[in-house]
Amino acid sequence: MRRVLLSAYACSPYKGSEYCVGWSWAVGLSKKGFEVWCMTNTEDYKDCEKEKQELKLDNLHFIPVKLPVVADKYWLNNSRKVIYAHYYLWKKKASNVAVALHEKYNFDIAHHVSYGSFQQGSSLYKLNNCKIIFGPVGGGQMSLPIFKPYFGSSWGTEIMRKYMSEFLMKYNTSLSETLKRADVVLTVNEETETLLKTSKYYKAGHDFSVSDSALPKQFEKNQFKAKESTEEFRILWVGRLIPRRGLELSLKALSFLPEYVKYKLIIVGDGDQAGKIPSWINKYELDASKIQHMGWIPYSQVHEEYENADIMLFCPLRDTAGLQATEAMGFGLPIITMNISGMRTIVTEDCGIKITPTTTDGTAEDIAGAIEHMYSNPDFRKKAAEHAYKRAMANTWANKIDLVTDQFY
Repeated sequence: MRRVLLSAYACSPYKGSEYCVGWSWAVGLSKKGFEVWCMTNTEDYKDCEKEKQELKLDNLHFIPVKLPVVADKYWLNNSRKVIYAHYYLWKKKASNVAVALHEKYNFDIAHHVSYGSFQQGSSLYKLNNCKIIFGPVGGGQMSLPIFKPYFGSSWGTEIMRKYMSEFLMKYNTSLSETLKRADVVLTVNEETETLLKTSKYYKAGHDFSVSDSALPKQFEKNQFKAKESTEEFRILWVGRLIPRRGLELSLKALSFLPEYVKYKLIIVGDGDQAGKIPSWINKYELDASKIQHMGWIPYSQVHEEYENADIMLFCPLRDTAGLQATEAMGFGLPIITMNISGMRTIVTEDCGIKITPTTTDGTAEDIAGAIEHMYSNPDFRKKAAEHAYKRAMANTWANKIDLVTDQFY
């Protein structure tokens, strides 16, 4: 049985996004028969152990990398920027843990999957005499200047992110050593692939494009159900309420809709911008009764919202891939999204409508036009729903892990 060391900082059986990525790799690799040791943080360790026992995966071992109590208690908070400081310290500690584990178990493969940040590098570069796989990773994508108004005071952070990316590319030892050692680098979008190729440590022929967005096992039971048109057109928005997710842009787009579009916008998620929703509703003169902010809800309840919606509106201003869109497609939801980053390939032309950003107002108007088209053309919407479902159901974690392991393990 081949032995794999997995670096999955975020890993949980009960959460989405990065957490789902880490968990899906850990479980998927063990189900394929690999002996897997998964380094993760302490936040969801008990949940991982509990679910592992339920699945009877004796060949899966979770290794919680602990930091000083103050760091694990106050910095391990994914809704605050201190999480990046925690991740930095975790990587340093995990690197030494990885060396000790390798000395004990002599791994065949060391694979970094979470966080999926290219510029941050990996904690696995110190390992010798094993194959190292870095990714799928993103991070090459940058926000377009036309979106500056939607970032407000945090636009300065976006500018700093650009400079920080350039700094890390030049001076981050973790990244440079990772690129030197990695046998394979998996990138999730064109922007990150381009960024990789600017590095002096780039090795031609050792990089491949692989999305980090896929459906977990529980979606395999989903059956496609054609949705009949109802009086209320339900638009679903899912994500953290932070500037780069672009909720304000989506609300502005609603202001351009003609009155005959009888919509209801369901917002699922929480974050720093939650308190701004009422002021945005006033700013764009929207009818507050047509907008429902549910806040954070359990993952199982999010699935109910997928089932009840007619379309998903997913227009982030900057994003790596788009797990929410893939999940929504698994419930047969047509997608309105941006033709940027990972969404270029996740959503094809027959699965919804992709908006190519133009100007600040023009992009919002184009989103409104897409919503109106979906509303007024139920036949188009039903066909897009069926295509979205079929595409998502072919994009399962089991299939993705088969693809990666068959080619690179």
